Amino acid sequence: MTKSAIALLFLLSMFSCKSASELKSEQYFVEGYQLYTTNCANCHQADGKGMSNLYPPLAGSAILNDKLAVACIIKNGMKGTILVNGKEFNRPMPANPKLTEIEIAELVSFVSMKFGKDSLYTPIETVQKALASCKAY
Repeated sequence: MTKSAIALLFLLSMFSCKSASELKSEQYFVEGYQLYTTNCANCHQADGKGMSNLYPPLAGSAILNDKLAVACIIKNGMKGTILVNGKEFNRPMPANPKLTEIEIAELVSFVSMKFGKDSLYTPIETVQKALASCKAY
């Protein structure tokens, strides 16, 4: 291999490398997807569109803009009426007390990136802050 070919390979590898934030976003997305499939998709559906008149969609929901609220709802559940995309839903969401902080961060990351407008992961510190000050939903 010539020196110029080696230099070209080196340059290509430098530009193909991802930042730590991009790598962590991908990791959280994949882990979050698995957790979502296991814990959430039964009601909210794989496509995030919810289940008819029973369970609200996550896709396009404004609640995804409030990661602190999403983390609290995932951990502690939710009761009462919620308005999502102009439609009311009144089915309780069960709490998920067995999920760890990192798992909640991965779930928040996944739903925010898949169904919301985020492109980066939600740090565990954000989830810890949320869980320390959760209000009832």
